[in-house]
Amino acid sequence: MLPFVDIMNTHIHPAVVDAPGARPEAVKRCSETSSVWLPSRRHVLRTLLAAGGAAAGGLAAPAIVLASAVHPPVGAPRVTSAADFWSAPRWVWLTRSATGEQIRQVYWRDGQLIQSGYEAISWFMRDVRFERMLKAKDRRIDKALDAGRIEREHLTPWMLMDPVILDILYAYCAWLHSFNINEPVVLTSALRHMLTNEITEGAARDSWHVKGGAADIVIPSVPTANAAAFGKWLSGGGVGLYASKRFVHLDRGRVRAWKS
Repeated sequence: MLPFVDIMNTHIHPAVVDAPGARPEAVKRCSETSSVWLPSRRHVLRTLLAAGGAAAGGLAAPAIVLASAVHPPVGAPRVTSAADFWSAPRWVWLTRSATGEQIRQVYWRDGQLIQSGYEAISWFMRDVRFERMLKAKDRRIDKALDAGRIEREHLTPWMLMDPVILDILYAYCAWLHSFNINEPVVLTSALRHMLTNEITEGAARDSWHVKGGAADIVIPSVPTANAAAFGKWLSGGGVGLYASKRFVHLDRGRVRAWKS
């Protein structure tokens, strides 16, 4: 079972909330060795999502570390025990066919989140559909604004993701690594804005995608049923097997499993 991170009693770093349009470089200048980097769920779901201000583009995008530009991340050892696994640096190797992006990034080391890596992965897991809607000035956004269903501070395609979903993805990446499967996990969906969630077929209204705590994945070299079985074994949250569509849904909610 995943050792869930306590995100209820910690606070976001002032540099994040005090400079809502600032590039993450401003945050990176703060010491990565400070004792508290983990945002509270309340700030993630309320304050930070609103931090984009009135700018249509929302928060500035952090620099993504492309897998083609780096070696395998430091801290990808073939660990032999659960204790070693969760005390080692945590990393993900992900790709998105929708954007052509790849990221291979360490986000946790020495008992704390690495702010720059955490932001980069969160940006990578953004709602690319809503990003396109913003760029296209989609009329559905204006209608939602006029109806008071959303505010202008919600016009951003990203937020800091729940760290537990990153831990679940880390477990998948390390699982592949342990079997010498040298390929990234394919991310088909992660964060969803409430507007894109509403127009996504089969999406639950209270989906963890909207809360920044879910990801849909594909592992080309692993049968979908096997990938789902690994998620069930992890017991890190919800696992949905969508065999006909060949993807697995993962979230950090209560432990449960279903098929569709």
